[in-house]
Amino acid sequence: MDRIVWINHAGFELQSEGLRIVCDPWLDGLAFNQSWALLSKTKFKPGDFLGVDYLWFSHEHPDHFSPSSIRSIPPEIRASITVLFQRTNDGRLAKFCRELGFKEVRELGDWERFELGYGVSITVKSVDDDSFCFIKTPNWTYLNINDCVAANSKAFHEGIAARVGPVNILLTQFSFANWAGNPDDPVPMRALANEKLEQIDVQLDAYHPKALIPFASFVWFCRPDNFHLNVGSNKIGAVHARFSKRIDCVVLYPDDVYEVGSKHDSSGALEKYDFDERLHSSPLEIEELPVQKNALDALSTDHLKKMHEQNGMWIFLPLRLAGFIRPVKIYLTDLHQALTYSMFKGILWTSTPREMADIEFASGALAQMLRYGTGYDTLYISGRFTERRVGSRFDLSKNFVVLRRNEHGQFFPAIFLDGRYVKGRLGFS
Repeated sequence: MDRIVWINHAGFELQSEGLRIVCDPWLDGLAFNQSWALLSKTKFKPGDFLGVDYLWFSHEHPDHFSPSSIRSIPPEIRASITVLFQRTNDGRLAKFCRELGFKEVRELGDWERFELGYGVSITVKSVDDDSFCFIKTPNWTYLNINDCVAANSKAFHEGIAARVGPVNILLTQFSFANWAGNPDDPVPMRALANEKLEQIDVQLDAYHPKALIPFASFVWFCRPDNFHLNVGSNKIGAVHARFSKRIDCVVLYPDDVYEVGSKHDSSGALEKYDFDERLHSSPLEIEELPVQKNALDALSTDHLKKMHEQNGMWIFLPLRLAGFIRPVKIYLTDLHQALTYSMFKGILWTSTPREMADIEFASGALAQMLRYGTGYDTLYISGRFTERRVGSRFDLSKNFVVLRRNEHGQFFPAIFLDGRYVKGRLGFS
């Protein structure tokens, strides 16, 4: 008999044939620049990793790979656990886990089937920087698609189904996980939330599973500048009501146990989640000191230097001349200061009125984008910005793409010779 023990959000433990496999545990704390919080409290403790055989991470986002949660595992317990992760160019996550003293870190190639023992196996497939896994036990098959997204959803999922065969249990994200609209415009939020539900319909049509476990969305946007996104997000009660009409829809609350294949009563979990949702009626007030102009100038200088040292920046000149990459007018809400940012020239401070800016956010977000390649992704996922010119978030993203790719071991123009990268950009698997 297989069992699933629910940890929280996207984290769970699969028990089969005496093996214990934990996926994406985020135990506590805030994520994405202190912008997301768990909807419910986790009951799984660091000491509960004792006896776990394998730990799989889908990707580096902190709601799936939580460094603080991983560090909290006692060293003597880490020494008995094997970490599984997709093979990447940079190997950063694998290096991090090796330095923490895990028993072994296995980096798995696309579609590589890894035998865990006793007839249990895992197959991992990367999707850009994300990945999904297919776990097969003697009795059941599990597809953990988490929050993988593809341009052609129908073809993407049908391709996976053709490759892995029957899927008994499907685990998938049920709400949006990023900025979805400005505070005064709920329409795009509802559209994106509905799109997530339609994606689940496509997945059910492709895989025909016996049970659906909606997950990876048990969070709330917890800051004043992203709190409005909670209004438009999908609530688990409505998700269960919709999909339980066509499939066994299993909703699990932290510490719940699902005996796989048995009829599961989700009513208790639904009541608890509803109660927890009502607890979060106002945002958290967390002090954040602004990053001053001179510090931002220094970070911008370093950012430009890194890009030029690691890349042939000439490759982007045609895109600049064609207007595909263009400067972005930014208003920093905590400094009450405007600037224009360009990947070619860095920061230019201006006196542009706030209402004429393309986009606005706090200075700390700009500092994070200048420091880390993941900085733009953190801003977008956190939802802590207001778009004053429609589509300006995409222009901002283009100006920070270089360091983002560099941190994943990809450099320009050599990246355009990387078949995997090109196929990913074109939407091929």
